[in-house]
Amino acid sequence: MSTFGGAASRPDFETAVLGELGLLYRVARRLAMNSTDAEDLVGQTLFSAARSWEGFDGRHTRSWLVTILKNQHLKSIRRKASRPKTVSIDDGGELSQGSLDAEIDRRAFVDDILRELDELPEDFRIAVALCDVEQMSYEDVAAALDIPIGTVRSRLFRGRRLLRERLKAWPSDYTAVDGADGKGKE
Repeated sequence: MSTFGGAASRPDFETAVLGELGLLYRVARRLAMNSTDAEDLVGQTLFSAARSWEGFDGRHTRSWLVTILKNQHLKSIRRKASRPKTVSIDDGGELSQGSLDAEIDRRAFVDDILRELDELPEDFRIAVALCDVEQMSYEDVAAALDIPIGTVRSRLFRGRRLLRERLKAWPSDYTAVDGADGKGKE
């Protein structure tokens, strides 16, 4: 969500955040590393955002929500001695009309790449997830993480390089699926 005009009325809380729930959950999954904690994290984020809604200017709702999500995650880390080591992969939705075998192969491939992404250090994992998976702009990611845009670019470069290194360890016949070759663009 972008900017709401100064004098124009901004949408209510529910309208403003409804379209961002999927993004919040996916980012929370990358942070929390499991579905249950991700759901809790999104719930805490929405609760905190609702309490702060009246003081929010209505601009850059997505970045604002991701910032709250990140802060809630950091609070959660402080409360826990260690982060869970397991990764839960949820079903991504309905199968397409195409070949069932091809769709199953594609989903398995994507799930495996996301598991490799989950193994990256948190700073790199979040930058890659927000920019490459969630397709947020560098500016929005910088605002959400409260870091300079140069730091976003650096974390993306290093995170993509680490991910590429992890993917190079895959068997060559596996990385050939759908033309993937472990090479990415910078």
